[in-house]
Amino acid sequence: MPVLSAGGNRVATFPQHAGLPWLACALAAILIAPAQAGPNETVLYSFAMSPKGANPNAGVIQDAAGNLYGTTSSGGAANLGVVFKMDTSGHQTLLHSFTGAADGGDPYAGVIFDPAGNLYGTTIAGGTAGMGVVYKLDTTGQETVLYNFTGGADGGNPYAGVILDAAGNLYGTTYGGGAEGAGVVYKLSPAGQETVLYTFTGGADGGYSEAGVILDTAGNLYGTTSGGGAAGVGVVFELNPAGQETVLHRFTAGPDGGVPYAGVIRDSAGNLFGTALIGGASGAGVVYKLSTAGKETVLYNFTGGADGGGPYAGVVGDAAGNLYGTTVGGGTGGAGVVYQLNKSGQETALYSFSGGVSGGSPSAAVFRNASGNVFGTTFSGGTAGGGVVFKLDAAGQERTLYSFPSAAGGSNPHGSLIGDSAGNFYGTAYAGGTANAGVVYKLGASGQVTPLYSFTGGSDGGQPFASVIRDPAGNLYGTTVSGGTAGAGVVYKLDPTGQETVLYTFTGGNDGGNPYAAVILDSAGNLYGTTSAGGAAGAGVVYKLDTTGQETVLYTFTGGTDGKGPYAGVIQDPAGNFYGTTYYGGTAGAGVVYKLNTAGQETVLYSFTGGADGGNPYAGVIRDSAGNLRGTAYFGGTAGAGVVYMVNAASQETVLYSFTGLTDGGDPYAGLARDAAGDLYGTASAGGTGSGVVYKLNAAGQETVLHAFTGADGSGPYAGVIGDSAGNLYGTTSAGGTAGAGVIFKLVPR
Repeated sequence: MPVLSAGGNRVATFPQHAGLPWLACALAAILIAPAQAGPNETVLYSFAMSPKGANPNAGVIQDAAGNLYGTTSSGGAANLGVVFKMDTSGHQTLLHSFTGAADGGDPYAGVIFDPAGNLYGTTIAGGTAGMGVVYKLDTTGQETVLYNFTGGADGGNPYAGVILDAAGNLYGTTYGGGAEGAGVVYKLSPAGQETVLYTFTGGADGGYSEAGVILDTAGNLYGTTSGGGAAGVGVVFELNPAGQETVLHRFTAGPDGGVPYAGVIRDSAGNLFGTALIGGASGAGVVYKLSTAGKETVLYNFTGGADGGGPYAGVVGDAAGNLYGTTVGGGTGGAGVVYQLNKSGQETALYSFSGGVSGGSPSAAVFRNASGNVFGTTFSGGTAGGGVVFKLDAAGQERTLYSFPSAAGGSNPHGSLIGDSAGNFYGTAYAGGTANAGVVYKLGASGQVTPLYSFTGGSDGGQPFASVIRDPAGNLYGTTVSGGTAGAGVVYKLDPTGQETVLYTFTGGNDGGNPYAAVILDSAGNLYGTTSAGGAAGAGVVYKLDTTGQETVLYTFTGGTDGKGPYAGVIQDPAGNFYGTTYYGGTAGAGVVYKLNTAGQETVLYSFTGGADGGNPYAGVIRDSAGNLRGTAYFGGTAGAGVVYMVNAASQETVLYSFTGLTDGGDPYAGLARDAAGDLYGTASAGGTGSGVVYKLNAAGQETVLHAFTGADGSGPYAGVIGDSAGNLYGTTSAGGTAGAGVIFKLVPR
């Protein structure tokens, strides 16, 4: 295979980024040929997923009869999640299967009860504007949409659930939307009238909350944001009844922790307790306490070893003052733990998941009943690989109450495609496979998909978010977000027969952890990439892996002005310099574009503000012969729905296009491809008819929507496109299709 180039700059054999490709065509052409507007779409393959739901991100609640209720983020009739009930015998009943249309889609959060037994929750997608909904399910499973978010000033994409006050008002947060695109805190009356209580700026006050709020007797709300603050790694905040915010703590990603995805709980004295995903003494996260004066005390530092690592979920407490929670990594099985923390700060791993039949990667908080039994969910594992509902008794004995089914052939592809000269394509699916830990697959010229390797979530890795690259001998190289001996992901190689070799296992410490990005390959056989977490400050690293599997950390991000969370991979110019982006950090906490020279010295080329210039670039960059860099930012822009930007050789940024989130698309996760005429091609994960679009941007900044997905033909294109010399475009969607688990598509010029 030839070495690809982008305007004369060597970027490695088949450059990819975390499933979000730039110029990445391994077909006959190096640059994609100019495409005509209005291509015809052909679904080449539709991935399968169980109609009973899969991959529960949220925990469960229990009624007086002992029945459990919860949600799954995928599966169901449209693979956009379900609300389920499970009785005491382990029998599951589907209460509602989301379609991604007006009823919402992808319920990331769990549900709550009202006194009458109705359930309330949120979805991050779907609704009339595609920005999520607040919904109610009555006791018969009948859904009522209480509110449709627009993604504007009212907020959008509520990852968090809701709480209910005595008057029947609901309170919650949104991850996006608001005047600054950094989310809001909202109140919803029983009649469905929304009031925005506070709009985050994404700066010192915080932004991008993935956690809900709690309410005290005086009407004050407390919560966390995963971004913003002094270092761009989140805050703990208080909001009084007048809507005035007080930042109680700004995380640094140092010893105090960083990126609190989970919310807080409060004791009778007013102290707050919570978790931070990264930082701490080992970079594997912390459990913290905040006094009423806002003084933080780290109660426990996770090591990423047998004690667990990566506390994605928050904590619950008992009457004796003990705290209980989960970690997504670490443990003796490398697939996370359920832990107890006593008042003295002594941690006990009550149960270690193996990633097998007992489940793996518990990302949700647990529920503890009056008998001392702990109930929860795991994102993966189980007998069918789609995660489990588990019960842990007071003696630490685990019982799997229900195993969600999954698709052996893979599901939910987040990565893009690469191709060979014979017309075959190769890619990854984040979920599915024999253990629901993802697969590497091959799509033949006849449309037949063959799983080349099915990850177990154990030492071989799990959840391959990024695409693969291919060397001249036909070997494939890639990364997994999780798995490995420390649960922090791996770099792997697959030979042409599908035999896997783990080239490197990340520890989540100074060497980095959780690589969302793909790797690039130089002519000497060295691999280069990034990790989203780990490093000395827990903010990620740029690494090199030589042919013997020896890792060298080329740069460690601090989480400050130099950036934090490089979800994107790197490209390389002829002089050996690397270029990439970080999702967080920078002067405004909204991410940066950076350059790394051959001596490992970083230069921040541009720091996003999260305003009109864009913010939070999930994808990497492409580079032309003049040294201009082009990419996408997921948030920001004039409508808060993301931008396409250029940073020139003088580090000056120009917004080439600002998405509205409507018919033109919005929320561009993926990067760009560029043709010989200078036109840009990409995908937007939202907008269009609500399921995302494929777009073209000409040199004058005029956008043409080439295809708007409907759901049946795919939904949620998180990966970009590649093209061939005939102008055909190829890509994947993470959801939609006949079975709701995503598709591989081809767009043919008209």
